[in-house]
Amino acid sequence: MFTSAQALSLFPLLSAFIPSALALDASAMRSKSVYQVITDRFARNSSVTTTCNVADRTYCGGTWSAIASELDYISGMGFDTVWISPVVSNIGGTTGEGESYHGYWTLDPNTLNSNFGTADELRALSTALHNKGMYLMVDVVVNHVAATSSSTFTPSAAYGPFSAQDDFHPFCWITDYSNQTMVEQCWLGDSSVALPDLNTESNTVKQYWDTWITQLVSNYTVDAIRIDTVKHISQAFWPDFVNAAGVFNQGEVLQGDAAYVGPYQNNAQVNPFNYPVYYPLVRAFNGTNQNLQELTTMVSTVKSSFNDPTLLGSFLNNHDNPRFESYVADTSLIKNAHAYPHVSDGIPYVYYGSEAGFKGGNDPDNREPLWTTSYDTNSDMYKFFASLNAARSAAGNASSSFYTNQMNVSTLSNTALLVNKAPLISVLSTSGSSAADASVTVPSSASGWASNTKVVDAVSCNELTTDGSGNLAVTIKQGLPVVLIASSQKGAVCANGTTSSGSGSGSGSSSSSKSAGEKTASGMGLWMAGALSAAVFGLQALL
Repeated sequence: MFTSAQALSLFPLLSAFIPSALALDASAMRSKSVYQVITDRFARNSSVTTTCNVADRTYCGGTWSAIASELDYISGMGFDTVWISPVVSNIGGTTGEGESYHGYWTLDPNTLNSNFGTADELRALSTALHNKGMYLMVDVVVNHVAATSSSTFTPSAAYGPFSAQDDFHPFCWITDYSNQTMVEQCWLGDSSVALPDLNTESNTVKQYWDTWITQLVSNYTVDAIRIDTVKHISQAFWPDFVNAAGVFNQGEVLQGDAAYVGPYQNNAQVNPFNYPVYYPLVRAFNGTNQNLQELTTMVSTVKSSFNDPTLLGSFLNNHDNPRFESYVADTSLIKNAHAYPHVSDGIPYVYYGSEAGFKGGNDPDNREPLWTTSYDTNSDMYKFFASLNAARSAAGNASSSFYTNQMNVSTLSNTALLVNKAPLISVLSTSGSSAADASVTVPSSASGWASNTKVVDAVSCNELTTDGSGNLAVTIKQGLPVVLIASSQKGAVCANGTTSSGSGSGSGSSSSSKSAGEKTASGMGLWMAGALSAAVFGLQALL
């Protein structure tokens, strides 16, 4: 169980100073790129050989220690932050909807999910990430617990701190999502697995969660948190909770209306995932020659609805929605759609298996085991994500304002979208892989490039040159995305790739970002410097 006394006794003196050097605040989080895993499905001990049938919805053996053994695979794509499933114990046994392998059916938040490992193994994963200059994001579920009964649910000691009837809202299903009181106080789930809604207006419940999140972050040196079902709790609950966490938060407000989602950032201090953009993004690239106007309009709407769109979580796939690849087979459309979160405002999130071409549809099909791929680092999409992360990092290194300045999005043609987030300039296409070559012009007024500026495309590694007015002629080949940065600013972009001079983008070899070793050495140096600085500061304060 988490108690104040245990929280203070878990670590030696020096470790008390390390979290402040590692924890991510909003400023630090902007530059991060997040890889989401389902703990049970990402990696497992090699001694486990049973078949994982996603339709069965059962535990397949994934663990925290196994994740730690595959960090090079993740960092090789350029991801520096790993989001893992909720870590607390869940209801056991088989229900009408399978087992709680995903981690979202909380039983007792005072104990860990033993299926994923021990407390020491969770701490070891955190340490392994930090030793590589990487970061740990943990998913947290505050809104509810789980039960196999609904109207007959009775709290018990099995639910740890929530054993009293007053800890819960009275039973009722959410039947009207336009009724916010019902959304916040009635229950999610169904008669197979009900999710009893916690009374988060209760001071007892609220104070418990505020203490719990402080201790979770401290006990396991958590760098950021992802918050589940944010809209199902009153906005008034969240400021104290996120302040108690003391680290960056990204919250799920599953709603496409920017006017509805915006106040959760503006008032509740939760940084939502960008669901308002997600839906038009999917519609823009789910076929050839789709209308791009809905996406460009929503970008403008988001700018006016959120205090800071650069802190929103930008994504294409996750565990709650069908994989984009489940209804789009065209590889160029897939690449364009995946490129968007990396070249636009916000923090990019990639769901495990996107690099492996997974095509799962609705839950549970979108929760496939990754070990069946043998963690292939030579796939086209693996290299593609490495290219995107390298380009984003190069832009951040080239401009101190890259992560905070808001982009401009416009259309260059009926099928070409210009995403201007200088110094990264991207042309995304809905033409598809079978389309004929198409030419568009990136004007100097958008890019800021001077005449005769050499520019590299991070996707093809081709080098282009602006004309005498600074305009750049771009040829879209095979419908592939074009992600451009001035050659003088490219950093590790295409460091080992091939380039060819010209005014068009080709479909040559994918770029190679920094090697895992380079990333590890660089990240480790920064981590050690920060940790040492924090330790020295702390020791000085004690003297």
